[in-house]
Amino acid sequence: MFNKRKGNIPNIPIKIIALLCSILSVICFSIRLFSVVKGKKENIELFAAEFILPDADKASLQQEMKKTSKPNNKTKISSSSELENSTSSETKDENNNHENENKYNIIESQFSEGGIGYDNFYVKNSTGYDLNIGEELSKKPDINFKKDGSPQVLIVHTHTSESYMENDLGFYYESFYPRSTDNEKNVVKVGNAISNKLKENGIETIHDTTYHDIPSYNGSYSRSSATINNILEAHPSIQVVLDIHRDSIGNNENGKVKPTFKVNGQKAAQIMVVSGCDLDGSMDFPDWEYNLRFALRVQKVAETLYPGMTRPMSFGEFRYNMNITHGSLLIEIGTDANTLDEAVRTGGYLGNVLTNVLNDL
Repeated sequence: MFNKRKGNIPNIPIKIIALLCSILSVICFSIRLFSVVKGKKENIELFAAEFILPDADKASLQQEMKKTSKPNNKTKISSSSELENSTSSETKDENNNHENENKYNIIESQFSEGGIGYDNFYVKNSTGYDLNIGEELSKKPDINFKKDGSPQVLIVHTHTSESYMENDLGFYYESFYPRSTDNEKNVVKVGNAISNKLKENGIETIHDTTYHDIPSYNGSYSRSSATINNILEAHPSIQVVLDIHRDSIGNNENGKVKPTFKVNGQKAAQIMVVSGCDLDGSMDFPDWEYNLRFALRVQKVAETLYPGMTRPMSFGEFRYNMNITHGSLLIEIGTDANTLDEAVRTGGYLGNVLTNVLNDL
């Protein structure tokens, strides 16, 4: 474009001008993208959360959302019908403490079907691995269970501050923050329920309550790995390591999802058993099949003892510290829309499930 003979070449080389223009374009695009994404943040969060649900459960969730009216963030919702499940004193306290706050919907549902169906339970297989559930169930997990008074089970919490709702109101306030360092309000209390039931059933259990997600959420798994390894070194008799979490599905715009089932008319939080694999060997997770066999037995026994207790098991290419022992599982108990009472009730049921599985080994 420039004629050298006429001396029209500018002082700044053309390549530098082009580079500056490109950088300016990227900056403008980024600013525009940020403004769009910011306005759609909640939808994106829900989209990401739905990846953990099997296809059948996604369809069920979408139908529930269609049935549930979406509250206007600027409009207060009448609470007269929504407070039926709470006592009058609780209702007064809630209204007095949150008089000027917006409320958002809770979508209660039972997620049981989706993925691969086998006998009385389902598995969501996101790996591409040809999973033969019957064959894996026929093989014994690598767990040498003993009732000799030595610790057999270790319960830990990678995200120890994960907490629940206090009351079953059918909605939550905008200030609701499902994290707490009060062990009477978070997953530690659920872990206590599991541990107490196991001990009651004659299975010696260690429940570690170390906070791994405070002061920083990042690095939680590295810190919980160190805790697990230290305890295993001190107590080599431990056969099973359970990392107990609570899940979170949904957002303010569409509503938070609350998975429940009933035992003798009482509501409890559904669980999701998580089991990982390492198909190409890149995650340093050898012998993952042993963990899978244990997970499948827990899933099957849970549905046998307490029908509806489990969401479809999540089987995927991840590790989450399950490479530490052949009896390591991650279990999500309810979501942040469940009440603490519902989650604790499930903890007791899970203790019975684990007792049955271990006694068979």
